[in-house]
Amino acid sequence: MIIRWWRAVAGSQAVLDQYADHLERTTFREMAELPGHLGASLAVKVNGADYELVVTSLWSDLTSAGHFEQGAFDDAVVKPSTQKLLKSFDLKVEYFKTLVTSGILEKG
Repeated sequence: MIIRWWRAVAGSQAVLDQYADHLERTTFREMAELPGHLGASLAVKVNGADYELVVTSLWSDLTSAGHFEQGAFDDAVVKPSTQKLLKSFDLKVEYFKTLVTSGILEKG
C-alpha cells in the first residue's frame, strides 16, 4: 500500500471548515473514482492561531497513486480557489510505501 502525504496551513477555523467541506464534496469523491484508491483523510493540529493540515490518501500501489497527479509525479494538485483559501501549502506531495500495518490497515 502507498500513502500519499500533503501538508498545508489554514489561518482560521472558518478556513479549516471550508477546506474540509471542499475535500468531502469534491476532492475525496474524485479520488474515490480512481482505480486503486483505498481511502483518504484530513488531519489537523492546532498550533496557536494556525491549523496545520495533513491530507493523506491510500493507494494499492504507486501506479495507482499517480492517477491523481497533474504534472510531475510529486507535484501537489492544488486548485487556484484552494490556493487563495489556505495560508500556506506544500508544492510537492510525498509518497511512502507501507511496510508493516495493524488494525484496519492489515492485509486481509
